[in-house]
Formats: sequence, structure tokens, C-alpha cells
Amino acid sequence: MNDRTRDTRWAVDSPALGTGLQARPCGDTLRPAQPPTTTDPLAVALSGGGFRATLSALGFLRLVADAGLLSQLRYASSVSGGSLANGLLATHYPALKAQGFTTAAVDEILIDPAIEQISSHSLKKALLRGLWRTVGPMTRTELLARRLDEWFFDDTGLEDLDPQVRWIINAANLTTGVRFTFERDVYGDYTIGLAPTAGTGLKLCTAVAASAAVPGAFPPLVLNRASFPCGTDAPALLDGGAYDNTGSEALDSERYRDVFLLVLNAGGLLRPGAYGGIPIVRDLARANSLLYRQSTALRTRLIVERFLSGHAVGREEPLPPGARRGVLVALATDFPKSAPGQLDKWRDAFPEHRTHEGRDLALVPTVFDRLEESLCRALVYRGWWLAGAGLAAYHPHRLPDIASIKAPPL
Repeated sequence: MNDRTRDTRWAVDSPALGTGLQARPCGDTLRPAQPPTTTDPLAVALSGGGFRATLSALGFLRLVADAGLLSQLRYASSVSGGSLANGLLATHYPALKAQGFTTAAVDEILIDPAIEQISSHSLKKALLRGLWRTVGPMTRTELLARRLDEWFFDDTGLEDLDPQVRWIINAANLTTGVRFTFERDVYGDYTIGLAPTAGTGLKLCTAVAASAAVPGAFPPLVLNRASFPCGTDAPALLDGGAYDNTGSEALDSERYRDVFLLVLNAGGLLRPGAYGGIPIVRDLARANSLLYRQSTALRTRLIVERFLSGHAVGREEPLPPGARRGVLVALATDFPKSAPGQLDKWRDAFPEHRTHEGRDLALVPTVFDRLEESLCRALVYRGWWLAGAGLAAYHPHRLPDIASIKAPPL
């Protein structure tokens, strides 16, 4: 390849992709370590959506604790704002385990400190005050990682994470055009292969910052020092929601067929109707929103179809290929007024509360700014209520006696 050809390569070209027209697996043999086996393994997938997604995901996880299922968690996959919640759970998992994964421990160790931080300070302003640091070699995304570490993760390294759960923090790799994973023991993607995290010093905050690096606001995080089995171009990572905002792709293969999957989609909504702004910018932004909406809708449809196939099979029967058991909910989910299972009992015990000050919680802006405590509590409650409603409607046997559950405070 001469210099002229090299200078005009597509942005997605890499040795792992050949011409760049078709992605090809690297063929390496390194794989993530699997978590310990359990009779009833649980997985969660937490979407992006700023602090709206973070807080509703914390409520989602709180219901998992209420149901006594947190000890069965073996896979936790996330994107962007959901990765903040995933990272918080990973950071405090040993402390939660030491206290038996109780609801009280989740409130005290996980939820209340996060609400205190988000409702008392503005991450956006903290980043703006530190912009002077980016005059040198530090980028805005690296600054984001530093602030996330100070606020939430306390210098936790990927290697430090508890091996009982396979923690999966998803970003999008601009170089290869596929999902890039950060895990406890490996990182990489299927075209360039996986590399071990041992000895790299990679921090959890770096993984979460890459997962949450919204295009435009943050530049891609470039891993210049990393070495992967296939490919010579450095990965350039940004918001995982650009590839899969549900965070579920990591868990959708047949090898996870018997893992019960809980999915929370707290992503933004495209509101139909007239839209304004500068014509060219406006139309490009709208087209980007349509692409995001289409990709999310297709993945959601696929997951729901698999869940419906699994629901049609008896609880004790083996699942056929392609079927899964689980629940997918979104902040805008409307449950039917009358449904099977224990949904009516759930509603009677716990009112829905889907709005805050007259606005639907699904329409809370996708921001990393300070939010009022009442709004934080409302988002936590919404994620918690949706998880409970989904289980009550479709898998009521996974809920304890509803009378024994105490709702998170509003």
C-alpha cells in the first residue's frame, strides 16, 4: 500500500477488517473469565441516558435486591449513564456482599450516596472548571474519567472488580465500527481481539468515561498504548450508545440462553412533530435521532420476541433455540390495565408515579448536570417500580410476598 492510498483509507479500515467493507473476527483465543456457576443465573443490561439512566438503573438494581436476586447476579452489561450505575455496583459489590445484599445495604451504600452527589453538585460545571487542564495532553474525556473517579469510583481498577460477576462496560470503537468491551480481565473487540487487563493499570473510571463519551461533547478516547492480537490502529472509543444503547448485545448469544435477563432502556425519546433550529444542523441532528431510534427499536423487538418465545414455554421446560426468559422495560413503558400474574397486586401496593412536576420522567433531559433530590428519588422509584411490575406481570414467582417489600422513598 503506497502512502497516497494509506492517506485516503476509510476511517473504519484496519488490518482486522481487511478492506473495511466487512467485519471479520480476529480469531484469537483469549476470552473473558466466566463467573462462578449458579443454579439460577441472572443478568442485567442497563442502557445509556445520562443521569436519568444512572438513577433509574440504581432503582432497577434495588428491586433486584428486594427480590433476593442480587446474589444470583452473574452478568452486568451497560452503556453510558447505565455504566455509571454498573460501575457503582461493581465498586461497592464487596461491601454489599458483606452485608448479605440486603435492601438496606443497597440504599445505604449505593443509592443514597449517589443521590447526595448528583443532587448537590454539577458534573458539567466540574468539567467546565477543569477545562484548563485540557490545554495540554489531557483530553476532555480523560478529564471526565478523572472526575468520575473522584465522584464515584475511588481509584478502583478493572482488575480489582469482584470475579463473582462478569462486569461488561460497553463503548463503540470508531476504528473498527463495532462494540468495544471493558471487563475485569480483558478488553477489546471481536475484530481486533482481546487483550488482558493484567498489568495495564486500567481504571474503572476510564472504561465508564469511554462508555459515556457523547460525540461532540467529548472526543474519542484513544488507547495508544494498548496492544491487540489483530489490528495496528489504536482503538478510538466513544459513547457505547452509538452502537447499542440497550447494552444487551454482549448477552444475546445462545450461550446465555438459560440466563434470566433484565433489561432497562432509559434512553432518550424522539418526539414526533415539528422541530426547529438551524436548518442543516437541525436536519442532521434529526436524522441521527431517527437512526438511533431505529437501531434501538430493532434490538428491543428482537429481545421482546425472544422473551415471548420463552414465556410460551413452561417454567420448568428447557428453552428452544432463540428463546430467552426475562423482562425488558423502558421509562415510557405502559403496562396494560389488566394483566396476568400479580401486576394488579403490585399496582395496589405501589402507585406508579411516572411524572415529576408534571413532566413524564422519560422526557427528563439526557444530562450529567445537577438534578434536584426529588427528581433523583423519582427516577430511582421509576426504575424500581418498572422492574417490579415486569416481574409481577410475567415472572411473579421471582418476586417475594409483595407485602414484605418496602418501596424506595420518594
